[in-house]
Amino acid sequence: MVLELSQQQINLLHGCLAESIEELHDEVLHTDGREMRGELREKLHQLQALRRQVEAMLQREQQPSL
Repeated sequence: MVLELSQQQINLLHGCLAESIEELHDEVLHTDGREMRGELREKLHQLQALRRQVEAMLQREQQPSL
């Protein structure tokens, strides 16, 4: 599935991901249960991968067309 996003939507998505990653990172650090911490860490890695994809989209948008 391919989503068509406007530049404004991409910027908003990037900001939301950054905020969510920060909050989830704090949650991982303060969770006592080993199993729960592992699950949270996996979610954190998924969000970070998604953020990298969004950042790549932002860079492509900023490059001038040839």
